Amino acid sequence: MNWLSFAALFCVLVANAVSAEEPGRADLLGNIRVVKDAVEPEFIDLTAEKLKEQLEVVSSRCYAFHGFNNPEVQIHLPRRDNSVYALVEFSSARLLDAAGEEVRYEPERGIYDHDTHSDEIRFAPIDGGQTVAFAKAEGSITLRYPIRMRTVAITARGSTPPALTVTIDGPFVSWSDPEEILPEAASFTPVEQFRAFDATGRRLEQHSWKGFSMKGGVSLETYAFWGEVAEVRIDVVEEWADLEISYSLPSIEPLPAARSGTAPESTVVTPTPGGTVDVRVVSLGRSQGEETAVEMSQEQALAELRELGFRRFDANSFILAATRGKADALRLFISAGMPVDSQSGGRTALMSAAMMGHVEAGKVLIDAGANVNQTDSTGSPPLSRLVMQCGATELLRAFIDADADLVVQLPGGTTLRQMAELSGCTENAKVLKAAGAK
Repeated sequence: MNWLSFAALFCVLVANAVSAEEPGRADLLGNIRVVKDAVEPEFIDLTAEKLKEQLEVVSSRCYAFHGFNNPEVQIHLPRRDNSVYALVEFSSARLLDAAGEEVRYEPERGIYDHDTHSDEIRFAPIDGGQTVAFAKAEGSITLRYPIRMRTVAITARGSTPPALTVTIDGPFVSWSDPEEILPEAASFTPVEQFRAFDATGRRLEQHSWKGFSMKGGVSLETYAFWGEVAEVRIDVVEEWADLEISYSLPSIEPLPAARSGTAPESTVVTPTPGGTVDVRVVSLGRSQGEETAVEMSQEQALAELRELGFRRFDANSFILAATRGKADALRLFISAGMPVDSQSGGRTALMSAAMMGHVEAGKVLIDAGANVNQTDSTGSPPLSRLVMQCGATELLRAFIDADADLVVQLPGGTTLRQMAELSGCTENAKVLKAAGAK
C-alpha cells in the first residue's frame, strides 16, 4: 500500500472513531445504508505442502514517499483472503556487510498489503541518516496460517454455533470473539470479520459505534448497522499451520528516484538471486472452529427450510436447492445430516450447481466435501458443464483447488479447456490453462 493510500485510510478511521454515542434504533432502521459493490471473501483449503509452495520471501525496497528506498524483507502469502487472517512475526534480522560485520539499523514493522497479499519488515537508518547499506540480511519469520476457513451464516431466527455467542436484535448484533477461531483481520483491507445482511440479501453498512458488555461471564461486543439485520456471516478458522521460515538474502539495488511513491506495475514475485529460504512446518492443528458446525435434527432443519420454500428433507429437495442456487438451504440440509453426494435422477447437488453456474452454492458443497470428480449417467464430471458458465470462474477455481481432474476427456475427445474456448468463456480457459489443463 502506498503512503498516500495509507494516509487517506487513516483519516477515514479517525473520522469514524469520533462517534462514540450509541445510535438510536429508530434512526438506524429508518435510514438504511447498503454497502455498494460488496464482495464476499474468497477462501481456499490448503495443505501444509501447498502452503509452502505458495510462499515467497524476498529482498525488496520501500517505494513509499516516507522511507523511500529503505531496504526490506517481504513475505508474500497465497493470493486468497485466508492471508488476511495470517499471523506473521519477524525476528530482528542481522544485517552483515561484505566483511561479515554487523550493520546497525532501526527495525520498522510494515503492514499487510491486501493488493499483493504481502507483509514486511523494513531496515531504517538510525537517527534519520542515509539509507542502510548491507550485503546480506539473515533472520527468521514465524507464520501461523489459516489453511482451512469457512463462513458461518447465522440468521435472526436460526441456530447459533456453540463456539460463538451471537444475538441479533433489529439493527444491533452482539457477539463473543473467540480469538482462536476469529483472529483479528489485518488492517486496511476490505475483509471484515463479520458482515450483516438484510432480508433481501443486501449487505448493510456498519455504524461507527461499538458497545461492550458482560453476560454470563462472557465478554460481548455489540455493533450497530444501518437497517434491520436478518443474517450475519462470520469467517472462522478451522485449521492452522504453524511454520518457521529462515532466510539469508542479499540486498538489492536501490529504486530509481522516479519510482518514489509509485507501486510496481507487475505483481509477479520472483526469488531473490543468491538468496536462500528454508520453510519448516512446526505443527498443524484444528481450532475450536470444528465445533462451529450447526448440528440440528431433520425436524429443526425442515422448519427453517419451509421458510425457504422446501417442504421435504430428501435428496430430491437437496438437489433442487443446488439447482436454484440456494446456498442457505444447502447449509441447512448438510447441517442436519444430508449426505453431500446424495443423488436424484443420476445427478448430485454439485453437478446441478455447476451446471447452473451457482458460485456460492457450489462452494458450500465443495467445502462440505462433495466429490468434484463424480460423473453423471453420461460419464461427464461437473466441470464439463461448469466450464461453459462464463460468470462462474470463481467456482471453477474452487474445483481446481479441490483437485478436480482437469485432463478428463469429454465425449468426442474434447478437453475441458477446449470446451471453455468453444463456449466463449475466455477467462475460464485462461484459468484452466494456468492450472495445466490441455
